[in-house]
Amino acid sequence: MKHKVWHKYAIVYLIVAATILLVINLIIRPQNRKYNLQEHRSRLYKECQIIADEYIDEYTIEGFTLNSFMLQMRAVKEMLKADVWVVGADGKLIASTSGQTADSGINLDSEVPKLLDSLYMDNVTVNGLTGGSVLCAVEPVKESYRIKGYIVLAEPMSQVTEESDSFMLRLNLVSGVCLLLLLLVFFAFAVYHTRNLINIDKTIIAYTDGDFSAEADVRGRDEYRDIARSAHMLAEQHANLVDYQKNFVANISHDFRSPLTSIKGYAAAMKDGTIPYEIQGKYLNIILFETDRLSNLTNDLLDLSNFENKGVRLIYEKFDIVKMLKQSSSTFEGKCSQKNMKIRLVFPENELFAYADKGKIQQVVHNLIDNAIKFSKPDSVVTVVVAEKRDKVLVSVKDTGIGIPKDAIGKIWERFYKTDLSRGKDKRGTGLGLSITKQIIAAHNENIKVISTEGVGTEFVFSLQRADS
Repeated sequence: MKHKVWHKYAIVYLIVAATILLVINLIIRPQNRKYNLQEHRSRLYKECQIIADEYIDEYTIEGFTLNSFMLQMRAVKEMLKADVWVVGADGKLIASTSGQTADSGINLDSEVPKLLDSLYMDNVTVNGLTGGSVLCAVEPVKESYRIKGYIVLAEPMSQVTEESDSFMLRLNLVSGVCLLLLLLVFFAFAVYHTRNLINIDKTIIAYTDGDFSAEADVRGRDEYRDIARSAHMLAEQHANLVDYQKNFVANISHDFRSPLTSIKGYAAAMKDGTIPYEIQGKYLNIILFETDRLSNLTNDLLDLSNFENKGVRLIYEKFDIVKMLKQSSSTFEGKCSQKNMKIRLVFPENELFAYADKGKIQQVVHNLIDNAIKFSKPDSVVTVVVAEKRDKVLVSVKDTGIGIPKDAIGKIWERFYKTDLSRGKDKRGTGLGLSITKQIIAAHNENIKVISTEGVGTEFVFSLQRADS
């Protein structure tokens, strides 16, 4: 069974409400009754002491009569809502504010043993004197340390319990109102969370259906908005990945189809005799050239795949960057002679040591110089500069070629990316060289940047860790 959010809120609310009501009625109610009873005991006993003192004081005054005293006690009864009993030393009732006198023959010692020996007693019942259970407070009346009688205050137990029940009723009513307000709060939270979750769920379903432009209608500025924003960013990245995969397949198809078409066409022409035997050597060279293109493209793809799956594995060593650049640049003599170009090397000193993966850095230098020659005009110069700056070695490869358009500079590191100019002028490039270069330099925790002006030229500069000579 699916447990919805509002189900959980309802369960939590019921648990909270039940807990509050149980605490009020099973814990607070008996504690309140106990406290209230103790308050009534204390109050009655204090009043009883006052009346006992007043009785003995008036008793010693000439002209004292029991009737006049009981008349005063009737006023006390109205104020305290408790009967006043005057009891003799032998336990017999002398008078009470409820009208009983000594003629009633009521003896408290026999009716309620130990009552007169207590300060107070609960749930007292005296036949002919009380209409129900009463709370009694007792104070002896003494004269010269001799007990002359007792003053007893009797308050109905119903009055004590009614006061406690009235308080608990008000407490339950207030709790009910609070629980009702809490129910509204829980309902509002349930609606808020459910609505946000449903909107996020709908948006994610839209993403799975290919609508990557959908955005969740999320209320508030909390974690739900963060989740919605993260989901949207993920969708955008996925959309970019889908576009990238499409472009990847398109570029792979283009770069493989072109040489394969040439190879198949020339091979078929030689097989059926369209190309005479005496000139087949020329077309065999074209087939070999296209085969090299396929081989280079395959190797570059394998390099990128290894970099992504296993990371760029580096073997650090100390080597002379000047010597390595001289060796690398010498391999381009053939290409330079074809375009009547030169490579100019600028070094600060005879030796400058770097600490890096020599093989990977040779691959970087080869890619940069190859690109510089490729996109330079005939009779121009490619300048390779090595400089030392604090603990870094800076390598610059600069050409005076066609340059890179401003809107293309940020994309040159992407796989298979070629500007329209490069695609038009160069059919051998795979569009992977700069992407591989970027990953190699990044794996060294170094930086590579490009400065280019269209129609003027391009300069690539990367850094390496300098090693002590």
